[in-house]
Amino acid sequence: MDEIDRIFERFLQCNFFSGGVCSISIDGQTVFLKAYGKADLVKNLDTKPHTIFDLASITKIFTTTIILQLIMKKKIFLSTPLKHCLPITSRNSTLANITINQLLTHTSGLKAWHPFYTNLPNDNFFEVLEEIDLIERSSDEVIYSDLNFMLLGEVVKEQFNEDLEIVVNQHIGKPLELSSLTYQPSKHSEIAATEFGNRTEMKMCEDRNLRFEDWRSLHHPISGDVNDGNAYYFFSGKSGHAGLFSNIKDLMKLGDLYVKGGSYKGKQLIRKELIDYSLDRQAHNRGLGWEVGGVFPEGAGHTGFTGTSIWVVPEKKLTVGILTNRLHVEKPKNINPFRKEIFETVLKRYEKLKGDL
Repeated sequence: MDEIDRIFERFLQCNFFSGGVCSISIDGQTVFLKAYGKADLVKNLDTKPHTIFDLASITKIFTTTIILQLIMKKKIFLSTPLKHCLPITSRNSTLANITINQLLTHTSGLKAWHPFYTNLPNDNFFEVLEEIDLIERSSDEVIYSDLNFMLLGEVVKEQFNEDLEIVVNQHIGKPLELSSLTYQPSKHSEIAATEFGNRTEMKMCEDRNLRFEDWRSLHHPISGDVNDGNAYYFFSGKSGHAGLFSNIKDLMKLGDLYVKGGSYKGKQLIRKELIDYSLDRQAHNRGLGWEVGGVFPEGAGHTGFTGTSIWVVPEKKLTVGILTNRLHVEKPKNINPFRKEIFETVLKRYEKLKGDL
């Protein structure tokens, strides 16, 4: 599609990112797949369709998928309070009665962000939660918060009594045959670079008068390690809110799972009613884990801070994935206008794309 090429080239020229990949599938069949620009400016590495990207907050959709599997197996319910599925939280009056539903829909009232690494050497997540002011505003509002999904990651670990990486691999990676999905990619892989050090978070900590001394170098781009500071410095690369890496093909398979009502190659991995419910608007602009509205003209989707996005429209059996390295530029910009333009172009050309099948 020439129009998508033109949009990518225009935003590349304006330094919104240095490289990216776009894929479109209808009913699981790829109708468009193309890579653009440079994955790593320092290594002069071209972006390829198989380039691996730091998914950033799209990790939350993988965490959501495992939580839905636990709900399907009746291990937990949307109404389950944390104290019943993550017993360590019972001693924290703020956390104890927050439900799985509130965490998934970002209606828990928990603050949007806290740099847990500024509390090191205390590396106990639950002890740090005791130390900090957790609540931002009244809980009937949506506050998009990494803390919600850090906690859901801990719920997953508790319920399976297993490391997060092992659970993700066993319950999503293997069933969906995702060969690139991982928390810690091999340094030999072709990986899209992200920020030159954690410049954004340095500024965020500065604004909050919080000190941290062990920042990564500002002179080298981050590559192969997770960009997110909490995931990298505090959670050793593995968390429910960030940390996963993947190529576009594997990300599309996750999108297709939702488009096809929880089924993969004839096997029902999640009940269709649960999948449909998760994509429906539950509170303001949130489904379960998913975002409804915003840059997504219909259906549901999710974005990631590094420049990633996944968008699904079950009624059209449509999945769109965009992976960019928006932080791998001199001055990172908001790429939502780019995302919106791509998605609206895909909708406009949907019938033509469908005809190409």
